[in-house]
Amino acid sequence: MEDNYFVCPICLDNLEDPKLLPCLHRYCRPCLAPIVGRHHGEFDCPMCKTACVIPENGVDGFKTDFHVQNMLEFIALQKSVESEESQTCKGCKKKERVIAYCFKCKGFLCDQWYQFHLDNDIFQDHNDHVLLLADIIDKKLSLQKLASLKIALRCHVHTEKPAEVCCETCNNLPICMVCSNHGEHKGHRISDVKETAMKGMVKIRKVVGRVEQYQAKDDNLPGRLEEARERLRRSLSEEKGKLESRYQEKLQQIRKMLKKTDDLLAESKAKIRDKEMEELTELRKERALELEAAAKKMNGKFDELENEVKRKCKSYFEEREQIFGEKRTNLEKRLALLDQAARENRQLIDTHGERAAKELAVASSESGGRIRRFDNFTSTVSSILAAEDDWTDSQCLPDVSSASGLLEEEVKRELLERDTISAIDTRELPQIVDKVTIAESPESVVKIDEINHKVGLVVTTAADACGRVVISGKASSTHAFVAAVDTNGKLLWQHSIENTDKTIPHSIWYSAALSDKLLVNACNFNRVFICHFHDGSVASTYDFRDEATNSIHGSDITNDWKETKLITCVTGDPANKDVYIGSFDQRHMISREMLVLNDKLKYKHIILLPDDICWARDITFHRGHLLVCDHNGKAGYIVSVDKLNTGIVHRLTKPTLEGGDWRPFRVCTDSKEFIYIMWEAEITSKRKCVVTQYSPDNHQLLMTKPVDDAAAALTTTFIGGREKLLVITARTWKMFIYDLVTG
Repeated sequence: MEDNYFVCPICLDNLEDPKLLPCLHRYCRPCLAPIVGRHHGEFDCPMCKTACVIPENGVDGFKTDFHVQNMLEFIALQKSVESEESQTCKGCKKKERVIAYCFKCKGFLCDQWYQFHLDNDIFQDHNDHVLLLADIIDKKLSLQKLASLKIALRCHVHTEKPAEVCCETCNNLPICMVCSNHGEHKGHRISDVKETAMKGMVKIRKVVGRVEQYQAKDDNLPGRLEEARERLRRSLSEEKGKLESRYQEKLQQIRKMLKKTDDLLAESKAKIRDKEMEELTELRKERALELEAAAKKMNGKFDELENEVKRKCKSYFEEREQIFGEKRTNLEKRLALLDQAARENRQLIDTHGERAAKELAVASSESGGRIRRFDNFTSTVSSILAAEDDWTDSQCLPDVSSASGLLEEEVKRELLERDTISAIDTRELPQIVDKVTIAESPESVVKIDEINHKVGLVVTTAADACGRVVISGKASSTHAFVAAVDTNGKLLWQHSIENTDKTIPHSIWYSAALSDKLLVNACNFNRVFICHFHDGSVASTYDFRDEATNSIHGSDITNDWKETKLITCVTGDPANKDVYIGSFDQRHMISREMLVLNDKLKYKHIILLPDDICWARDITFHRGHLLVCDHNGKAGYIVSVDKLNTGIVHRLTKPTLEGGDWRPFRVCTDSKEFIYIMWEAEITSKRKCVVTQYSPDNHQLLMTKPVDDAAAALTTTFIGGREKLLVITARTWKMFIYDLVTG
């Protein structure tokens, strides 16, 4: 065992009255006391920075490391012997050649007093505690032998009595039978020291095995750190290369489209000029033929005709210039967006590189500390096991077990295996797409026939990029449901939840994508949770009615939501990974308040939608703004979202098909950022539904498409590498799949 094992890390001298911390590091009591005195509640171990809770009685509440204290006593004894200096005999008080040491007398013995110890009945109980110095010189003394020579532990209350049993309730505190049966430990879990040591040994050997496995993983730590640095360098280089390649590709696309626009404008102008000259030439021929016969009569008429041709051509010129000017302006805006996105992505890559480099530096520092803790743990356990002493085991093994738990938890975090060290989350560069068209007719109509809640009503749907389609809504008056199917209608998973609040007449489940892997769900009876797309397993929950799990428990906000509000819609903000929950206030009959939670469903803040909005029936995010279907207000809005303020950015054009009074109720976007809104209207006493499409840049209405009259929800997904628009019906359980044609 290395000498520094017995050295106090603070004073750098041999430990004096060693106090043991939960991390198994030990310090002199005089050195530790001022550190503990400067803190309240807890402090960090000076060696490994592990948080240590301060006992009620301060530094004295930390356990004295009797095992190390015994070994320190032996080291001092060994040094005294090796120095060959004359020692004072404990019996005769003379400085003579000594041959033994009595641990009970705590002194050296000359030859005469050693024999007196052996022969005199007064010292009979000393005999088992006498050490011949020749054993030290010949190195015949083991830790096991040393432990047997030491005086048995005393009861911590009755110090004159030897300890007889352990109080497990008080962390194996040594006590006498009086304390066990009549004192402060009466009623505690009491155990025999041998039994305690045996159980502890079995447990600690398992712990040591696990810790050794973890330690083996860290043996090649420097190599793993260098591999992580190389992965980071390679990842940053690859991402920068991909970014520049995508940027140049999209830049060339825009430049080609700009050139094409300019060429088309020039060609259009040339054709207009040619047409103008052709018409003017014809007019002048006619004028020449008839000029002689009716010069005065016809001059004015031909002048008017010439002016009309010129006005018409000028109008054509202006019209074409406006059309192609708008197209060029849009392309220039796209070019600006492209440049901005490229700059942001470059900044993201640089920021990630800096953050990951810092993480590696921290990991390198922490790994060094962890290796030292492994060494300290191994040394401590080895010395305890070598002693083979029941009292040593019973006193030390609980601390060893606790420290091993800290080590295990730390290694399990696998600092160097974090995906963030090599994965870079960059924002995709803007799509360069002229238009996306919804196919004239669905390419397929899928019957969804395996969901248990067939009697229910589809309300919302969401999909991931792998073709998993989530359908949610009302199962019955008391139950809400959510289910996932593939694009062939086959059931993947399903859940239902009961509403026990009799004041809420309907039970409805709303769902929306939070990310590619996570789905946020909200029930109108004020329960929210996040689950995984692939299997529906729950990641986190939030219940306004459950005060134990409610992160804003006790506030006016919580009580207000519990008593007066119903959830009416939900969406995820992919940029900030927040959850937005729309509500309907039953007391005031308005729907403007939105609750914002983070991706762990912890409360962040509340926003108020603009006064123009009556009822947010459905919401989703588009380029950092909120798309709102205001069903009662009969309008679709793009709303800026801010913690302190919201405002209407744009009001989307309503459909005019069949002259219906159309109301929006579902909204989604595609990967190219085109917007789709589903509208409903009652025409000749029948429900009709249409889907409108809007451009991503200036939000112009591009097309209006009639869909099935029972349509209830829409979303987009990819099938076979092509993006599709899915329209799902409410009670007929059909899924209409439309191709989205890029042109």
